[in-house]
Amino acid sequence: MKENFRKLLRSRGTKIHLDKQVCLNISMDSPGADCCYLLEDGICALTGVTSNGEETVYLYFYPPRIVGFNQLLMTHGTSHPVEFSIITKTKCTLYRISFSAFQDLMQHNPAFNTFLIQTLSDNYYEVLVHFHQRLDESAVTGLSRLLLNVAKEKDGILTVPKFFTYAELARYLGTHPVTVSRIMAKMKQRGYLSKNSNGILIENVEALRQIVYGNGELCLNY
Repeated sequence: MKENFRKLLRSRGTKIHLDKQVCLNISMDSPGADCCYLLEDGICALTGVTSNGEETVYLYFYPPRIVGFNQLLMTHGTSHPVEFSIITKTKCTLYRISFSAFQDLMQHNPAFNTFLIQTLSDNYYEVLVHFHQRLDESAVTGLSRLLLNVAKEKDGILTVPKFFTYAELARYLGTHPVTVSRIMAKMKQRGYLSKNSNGILIENVEALRQIVYGNGELCLNY
C-alpha cells in the first residue's frame, strides 16, 4: 500500500485496538457491515465454516492492508448462502472507516478507486493461488511453503509467529492437525526446525526451499 493512501485512510478513520479472535464483519446485515478497516498492526484472516462446522482460512491479511470493504461494494438485498468472516488472529490495531467516509472517497477520488480495484485483484489472485496449491501440492510441500512465507527474521533467524499453532496451520492447509504435527516432528528430527518462546525457528531454510522448489520431499517421508 502506498503511503499516501495509508495516510488518507487514517485521516478518515477511528483508531481502535482489538484482541485476537474478534469478528470484524459477518454478513451484509451485521452491525459491522457498515464500515471497513485499515489494518495497521497484527494479522487478520478471511475465514469460513465448512458444512462439518470446521473453520477454514482462505487468506491472511498483513499490515498495511484495507480489509472488510467487499460487502460495501456488493449489491444489498442479494442472497448469499455462504457466509465469510474476517477474524483478528492476533491483537490488532486498526482504523475503522465508516461507509459514508468510504463512499465519499469512492465518489471524489479516482485514484482511490484504482487502488481498490488493485486490492481486490490482489485478494482474488492470492485466494486462487492458495486453492491451486492446496489441491496440487502435498501436505509436506504446502506446510514448507507456508512456513517460509509467514516467517520473519528475528535475532538473525527466520521465526514463524507464535499464533501459527499446528491447528492454525492445518486450517490454512486444509489438512488435519495430526498430519501437521507428524510433519513438524519429522522436520525437527532432521534439524530443519526448532521451537522456543518466540515461535517456530527455521534452522535450515535451504532444506525447506528444496522441498518446495526441488526434490527434497523425497527424503521427508512422514
